[in-house]
Amino acid sequence: MLIGIGNDIISINRVKNLYHKFGKRFEERIYTHEEQVIVWRRGTPCFKTLSNRWAAKEAFVKALGIGFSKGINWKDIKIINDKNGKPCVLVNGNAKEYLNSILPMNTLPILHVSISDEKDIVNAVVVIEARIGK
Repeated sequence: MLIGIGNDIISINRVKNLYHKFGKRFEERIYTHEEQVIVWRRGTPCFKTLSNRWAAKEAFVKALGIGFSKGINWKDIKIINDKNGKPCVLVNGNAKEYLNSILPMNTLPILHVSISDEKDIVNAVVVIEARIGK
């Protein structure tokens, strides 16, 4: 069962400008430690990676239908890659609580994410699905 779809598009230059304005404070507020490690492994930092994580987090809260409200913060949502490089959304804290509260009884959340980028733009789409589970 489809619970929600979210989409976000962002300019890499916007994220770069935020990073230059706020520096490490920006990085610490938006990204988990694991995400920060990936960002620095890919660049000094890698603005495309910062941007695609930003867009995927925004797309997730849009799929929830509430944005960053109900106590959900940026670091409640983590975007990682599986062993094959596929992006995955992991949620904790208030994001997980809210997600679980909107699921139909006896279902489990399945989160799908797709991230695309070009030279100056990143787009992310998140689909929240509920599947019958134990």
